[in-house]
Amino acid sequence: MLLNKFAKRDYSLVSTGRSAVALDDELIEEKVEGTWWSPDISRQELKALMKRSDGPALMHFGLWILLLIISGYLAVLSWGTWWAIPAFFIFGTIYSSSDARWHECGHGTPFKTRWLNEFFYHLSSFMTLREAYLWRWSHARHHTDTIIVMQDPEIQVMRPADLLKILLDFFDLRSGPPEVMRIIRHALGRPDVNVRTFVPESVRQKMYWSSRVYVAIFIAFGIWSYAIGSFLPMMFIGLPRFYGGWLHQLLGLTQHAGLAENTRDHRKNTRTVYINPVFRYLYMNMNYHLEHHVIPMVPYHALPKLHKAIVAQTPVPYTSLWQVYKEMIPALIKQAYEDPDYHIDRPLPAPAVTELPVQERVNGKNGYQPATEKAQAIAGNWVEVCTVDDLDEEDVIGFEHNGKKYAVYRLLGDNYYASDGLCTHEKVALAGGLVLDGCIECPMHNGRFDVTTGKAVKPPVHEDLRTYPAERRGDKVFINIPD
Repeated sequence: MLLNKFAKRDYSLVSTGRSAVALDDELIEEKVEGTWWSPDISRQELKALMKRSDGPALMHFGLWILLLIISGYLAVLSWGTWWAIPAFFIFGTIYSSSDARWHECGHGTPFKTRWLNEFFYHLSSFMTLREAYLWRWSHARHHTDTIIVMQDPEIQVMRPADLLKILLDFFDLRSGPPEVMRIIRHALGRPDVNVRTFVPESVRQKMYWSSRVYVAIFIAFGIWSYAIGSFLPMMFIGLPRFYGGWLHQLLGLTQHAGLAENTRDHRKNTRTVYINPVFRYLYMNMNYHLEHHVIPMVPYHALPKLHKAIVAQTPVPYTSLWQVYKEMIPALIKQAYEDPDYHIDRPLPAPAVTELPVQERVNGKNGYQPATEKAQAIAGNWVEVCTVDDLDEEDVIGFEHNGKKYAVYRLLGDNYYASDGLCTHEKVALAGGLVLDGCIECPMHNGRFDVTTGKAVKPPVHEDLRTYPAERRGDKVFINIPD
């Protein structure tokens, strides 16, 4: 058997040693000016794709729950016979697809109604053994620094590639037990140093109590199994993620494995692959993973449309899982035994699409509008931002004045508001976000602020925005910026 001759690399987050919003001016500037590739798509088209609705998700989750009930009932009936093997295989596969539901609801995009997203997020988090508060912040960091070494806590295949771990995780045997132990540690209030780098202290008590609920449920089902002399109850809680997790691993590996590290272009580190309708349903369209990372505000059901809109700007999609694995397996073997620096290089379409700063992408206004000389000459602190026609109802526009970025909003009618232009979480520009129910949703992590007050109302944001007076004067929109 071949032995790995390369030393394991350090992928810990400890050396980053800073909060989500760096306090050092140089680090803040680096974050704000960081660039990710951005597709060329109009604000109007994107806004239509980002539109939220409860209908598609209610039908999707309704069918999923029905499939869980039917397959679970058949599994109970088959217990004690050989039919239990295929029955629990089917049930476990459907159950473990909770991982995709955890992911989508964590972004807050499947449902328009917030509490529905939160309910299914916490339910599927428990089912997939991912404590909800921890993984909300972990995944936010993953989207900020996708496959950036020592910054992304969710790099699935590290260098040199551990092939045994990859194989064992088809049954969650290498990743699952440490995750269970982490839940237990957090139930005891003992997060490790890596967790402290991305979970704010203000959220940790919620994480501890959530972990305690998980542990209490596991103990209750363990006692139930012991009392009846059968581990059948555990086959429905806890164990399904192990015996039924094969499909999640099969599909999840296609997201990033074998691709480039430390690149600010999702076309280089993330894949899109066409899969069959059954897998696509269970996976909630996450096979369009490149599109999801480029614009995470688009709900799962609209990702195929987003794919069609930007496909000419991305590498050629993989036509099947077989095509992915035929390329990926040799790459992972090479990373394991020959060259840890090796990666699959995805050819980009020519001509290359212009890159924009991540905070300015897709705001439909060619970046931030600078204050004009006329605007700067207005008496007092009122500064002209734009014309009324430039700002649609329930929309946002970016504005820059004296080197500072602002976001100006219009709600229904002639109700105008303004705030600082950068999200308080990761310094991403809010001008690329979506106005929903009186809130601005950050385009990077889907956190929300109340437009009228600046109050942070949805994680992962937890620090409020500063707001400014805004009003209409004739056909112009003005904001009041203090000296």
